[in-house]
Amino acid sequence: MLIIPYGSVFSQDVDGSIAAFNAVIGKEYNVNHKGKILIIEGFREGKQVKVDKVNVFDLDLSTIKFSSQDNSVSVKCYSDLDGCVERVLLLNAKKSYKPRVVFGIADGISGEEVLMKLKLALNEMVKKY
Repeated sequence: MLIIPYGSVFSQDVDGSIAAFNAVIGKEYNVNHKGKILIIEGFREGKQVKVDKVNVFDLDLSTIKFSSQDNSVSVKCYSDLDGCVERVLLLNAKKSYKPRVVFGIADGISGEEVLMKLKLALNEMVKKY
């Protein structure tokens, strides 16, 4: 059995790191990618309600943070002008642009673990593309 100490640098491929993120974020989100485009599906009560798409190179990875006050993990765009995150609300087909990606953290889920897994996934995408 291989034991990897907490905090070790352990490189995974993009799909593996996204799968690890999906495993910790909970059932409110499903994250995928098409090349350098990160695709985030949002769910409420088991029904898909939104899709966010963002080019990973438009995200300022130095701004990734966990907020215990908001119970969320977020990453800002490099430019706040119109926002780099394309959001489509499926219930009314409304499209808008947001200045950051935000993941709400459900009760019982570790925000620090979500933060760590998201950082890994985004860094793997940047390295590959």
